[in-house]
Amino acid sequence: MIFDWFRTRRDYEMPVVIPEVELPKKEQEQYSIGVTDDNRITLRIGYTTLTMNQQGAGNLIRQLELFASQLEEKNEQS
Repeated sequence: MIFDWFRTRRDYEMPVVIPEVELPKKEQEQYSIGVTDDNRITLRIGYTTLTMNQQGAGNLIRQLELFASQLEEKNEQS
């Protein structure tokens, strides 16, 4: 017979197999610290950039030092 009326369109379709392609891994930057043209300090972590003046950077450093010392004390007590 010329036409096969009982076959469905699905019977004619071949499954498409797409081979997996491994993309090259980009070296990811964890953080960066820089200075803008107007002498502001930038701290980039991931997709977030924090821009601050010298006083703000000094405050951030003091807060991080305090937090680090608290972690050391906690680890010594454990």
